[in-house]
Amino acid sequence: MKPEGGAYHEKARSYASLWFFVAVLGAGFLLDLSLGGGTAHLPGWAVAFAIVVGFNFLIVYAVRSQKSLTLTADELRVGDEAISRPDIVAVASGVDDAELPVLGWPMGKPRQLRGVTVRLADGRDVIVPTRYPDRLSAALGLETVHGPADGQQVRAAARTDLPLLPHVADRADALFRSAGYSLPELPLTMDDLSRAKAVFVAGRPPVGFVQLDEVDGAAHVTELGVVPRWMRQGIGSQLLERACEWARQRGYAAITLTTFAEVPWNAPFYAARGFAEASELGPELAGMRERERAVGLDDVGPRIVMRREL
Repeated sequence: MKPEGGAYHEKARSYASLWFFVAVLGAGFLLDLSLGGGTAHLPGWAVAFAIVVGFNFLIVYAVRSQKSLTLTADELRVGDEAISRPDIVAVASGVDDAELPVLGWPMGKPRQLRGVTVRLADGRDVIVPTRYPDRLSAALGLETVHGPADGQQVRAAARTDLPLLPHVADRADALFRSAGYSLPELPLTMDDLSRAKAVFVAGRPPVGFVQLDEVDGAAHVTELGVVPRWMRQGIGSQLLERACEWARQRGYAAITLTTFAEVPWNAPFYAARGFAEASELGPELAGMRERERAVGLDDVGPRIVMRREL
């Protein structure tokens, strides 16, 4: 391991094994020499040394150059395969890794290497082969979660979940981009989340979340997002129902949101779950719609306000 401009770098294999072959061949040559045949057999020993040690050197060199591990601010790379650093949200322990993918090693983790299991923002676990698990875990600087990934459990967001949610929101917005919608840059901030009335998440680490505020005296869904890997599994519906339950328990008569009228996973999704288009807007909702028009959301497609009575 060595730091390179703030990066963690680990060669996949050392040259120490070469000395084993040198020692074995050297001992054999000395034994042959003591028996009187060493000088005559010197050419043969030289050829054997060149073949055995040279071949091992080439193997180690190839492995070190192709399978070394490098962690930077942008990515975690093993050989030709890399994971985006922001996609790594935790180090996982207590996970059955028998069938997990191994970064950089499609045929499985090398026997002589141990591994660190990292959990990604989409809920998957990946093994990172390393000779120094503790050093790599320290370099990642992430919390350790125990047990397999859980993409279904909806719970109140912990403080440690909040820094992960802007990335979840960005991943959720990728569905718009893949469908040809060009959204304006409207990043979710920690200030937004910290000021929210409530935030619920699905999974540990989160693969989806809902942010709730109060607008015109009603509960309001400000953000609802699920990473694409976990979509179409009922997580969005669970989050929405948890939001409605929270609002009902706190005495709100209704819950509102703004959304795209013609995007299939927006207004039709909410309509199927009891929301209807609101015809009359209070001053705060009207102001919210004005801000949405100002930042270009209505240029993407028609926007509406929807409301569900509680």
